[in-house]
Amino acid sequence: MRRTFKDEFYTRPLPSRIPELQRELDAYLDDCNRERPHRALNGLSPLEYLATVQTINAATEEPLGKVVEEPVPLESQR
Repeated sequence: MRRTFKDEFYTRPLPSRIPELQRELDAYLDDCNRERPHRALNGLSPLEYLATVQTINAATEEPLGKVVEEPVPLESQR
């Protein structure tokens, strides 16, 4: 996320006032977490992935923090 944030958020003109900057930052982060598909999450947004993991954990009665499915290895993302 850091590289994406640096490449996308900081490369555009940003407002000089803190309240406007905060609104833009909130909108960018909301988009990243709710809408944007992530390769590492098999094309899901982070909130969609979290909902999936919670559903799987509820169905298998695993502890909530335990991820049941295997993450995509970083080498295969290149």
